[in-house]
Amino acid sequence: MTQEHRMLEKAYADHIGDHYRRASEELLHAYQRNKEAARHHEAGAFKAALHHAKLSKHHSFNAHDHLKEVLSISEKMDDLALPLPGQSASTVGPLVQ
Repeated sequence: MTQEHRMLEKAYADHIGDHYRRASEELLHAYQRNKEAARHHEAGAFKAALHHAKLSKHHSFNAHDHLKEVLSISEKMDDLALPLPGQSASTVGPLVQ
């Protein structure tokens, strides 16, 4: 494995980690907005409940986009997988499991 290949692999891994962090933050915000929507709904404040439900949906979609990006990056990393000396191409597995 060349130094350039290792650096590229590390950059992809760091980028994936960033997307996972952002997705988890978005999911936390979605959960919080959903709880607010439920509280407002129980109190009869339906307009406020709808507002928070829309915010929850927005955060969920953002999380989904981050996770799609993780999948895309992971697939790119799989494409970069090169056999090591003494290893056949058929035994090279995905870089991320």
